[in-house]
Amino acid sequence: MSGPAAPFSLGDGEDACLLLHGLTGSPAEVRPVGEALARAGFRALGPLLPGHGTSPADLETVTRSDMLDAAREALLLLRGARRVYLCGLSMGALLAIRLAAKGFVRQGVAPVSALALLAPAVEMAGFTWVFTQIVGRLPAFPGVVGKGARDIQALAGVPPPDDRVPEGAPAPRTAVPEDGSYTAIPWRWGRELRLLSTEAMAVTRRVRARGLILHGGLDRTASVHGARRLARSLPAGATVRVFPRSGHVLPLDVDGPAVCDAVVSFFQEG
Repeated sequence: MSGPAAPFSLGDGEDACLLLHGLTGSPAEVRPVGEALARAGFRALGPLLPGHGTSPADLETVTRSDMLDAAREALLLLRGARRVYLCGLSMGALLAIRLAAKGFVRQGVAPVSALALLAPAVEMAGFTWVFTQIVGRLPAFPGVVGKGARDIQALAGVPPPDDRVPEGAPAPRTAVPEDGSYTAIPWRWGRELRLLSTEAMAVTRRVRARGLILHGGLDRTASVHGARRLARSLPAGATVRVFPRSGHVLPLDVDGPAVCDAVVSFFQEG
């Protein structure tokens, strides 16, 4: 498969990281982190999760269990790595928590050394809250609904933090590459995403890996309160860092380079 939604495998280091994209997204969302890890000597693997890379209708028959099974199969590709790390965005962060939980069968893969959880979909905000907490409690019915504008501040013309814009001049528009994400989502995924979050939070006490949680201060999709609640529930502790100028898709937003640097530095600690 080629194009913006294509999976990736970068680098060939002894230590490896599995990177999991968000719901209706694609590996392009986390590829900047993968590229930064590969430059730092890690192997970085970014799979395309089921129902993605084609059309929103293909998510209709995919369940949260299918997502977890696919993430586990991708993790098994890291057999032989000296150390294993996980990085997940939004829904991908929930899957990463499940993979890292003690007792999860990993069949020869090294225990997870550390987790980087980007904008974890623990508590939702705005329309996504309505979608999961209200629509997600109604009887399931077929069809898809539009998602609205992509939650990336760079698309709104917010400049990178180090830009110097003359007073009175319009802010420069930051280019965001096409990432192969969907503009709509099946109604039934309101329930699936809500339950996936509940199930991930139920196993956080079984996660022994160190955690780093990064969140956008302007995130309109997931609430930073959920990120902080998640940090408190991880036994090994987790640092929460908020990037005040970014939205939900952190690696593609104005703070993307700083987000990538933070993940690489955290993993290099061991």
